Amino acid sequence: MTEERMKILKMIEEGKITADEGAKLLEAVERKPEEDKEKPASKRYGLRNFFDDAVEKVKKSDFDMVFGEYQSFSEEAVLEAGEMNDIDVWIANGSLVLRSWDQDYVKAVFDGRVYGAESEQQAKDRFQEDVNLTLKAGLLRLSSPVKKTKVKVELYVPPVHLSFIKAKLSNGELEIEELKADQLQLKTSNGPVKLKELIGRSCKVETGNGSITAASVNFEEWEADTINGTVSLVGDLGKSDISTVSGQIKVDHLSNKAHTGFYKTTAGSIRVSIPNERKIVGLLKSNIGNVYCELENYKILKDKKDVMNKRLEFEAYEQYDQTYHIEAETKTGPVTVTPPSIL
Repeated sequence: MTEERMKILKMIEEGKITADEGAKLLEAVERKPEEDKEKPASKRYGLRNFFDDAVEKVKKSDFDMVFGEYQSFSEEAVLEAGEMNDIDVWIANGSLVLRSWDQDYVKAVFDGRVYGAESEQQAKDRFQEDVNLTLKAGLLRLSSPVKKTKVKVELYVPPVHLSFIKAKLSNGELEIEELKADQLQLKTSNGPVKLKELIGRSCKVETGNGSITAASVNFEEWEADTINGTVSLVGDLGKSDISTVSGQIKVDHLSNKAHTGFYKTTAGSIRVSIPNERKIVGLLKSNIGNVYCELENYKILKDKKDVMNKRLEFEAYEQYDQTYHIEAETKTGPVTVTPPSIL
């Protein structure tokens, strides 16, 4: 079973299947033993069929076009100062670095490859046709929808408070720094996500294959999901909801803002430092692994230590009026709750 899971994660990492296909495969692995008992041999649709279907889909995918000769190019674009409320980025094949700077205009720096182009000039011509960068009616839009054009973008924007930031990548790293926005929706199907010094109301981050790292972030609501990768979060957060299939979760709360935390991984450890000056109500669970509460003088409400089922319900710091509720669960690995971090 472990070998099958590793094979699935490797296929996601190499881009042979999508994150959604990987999730279905992992789910099939979990269900397979029960289904095999219930179904006759001639009617079973097992993991091999899933692999065959996924690989066949890849063979027919447009991403086949990116393998082969290419021409490289570099390009810069500048947009004059104007009202900017929202940012919308869509890149089919490539990475994005988005950050603020101390100028009142937008600058984009492109480094790319165009597969099938016969010269650098032809690559630039196709780039001009395929990539669109505009600022109209308060919306900054960058789109690179053609998979034959692989582009690394560094996008610099004025330090204004934005209403909405949306970034979607199919195959590449996503990095955002030093921005303020009410809402953020960030997704890459294959690649890590790195966030630093962000302030807003809500943030949703998703990657199919890659780690999620956030440092010095401040949000009322935070949601992060990955299939294959670790999640590391340091900041001031009200509610945080984090899940990963294969990877550890580490959360450090920097103030007393936090009130709710939900953390879940299938294969990995969970470690959470609690917020300051909050009553703590916790539920920690692990199937193969231990659960640890390192808080002083905590009160045990329920403590279960079965071989395949560890469960700890507890309360701590009852002198405080406001409460932080935490639920943390892993199938294989330890779960640890620690006192507030000193960073």
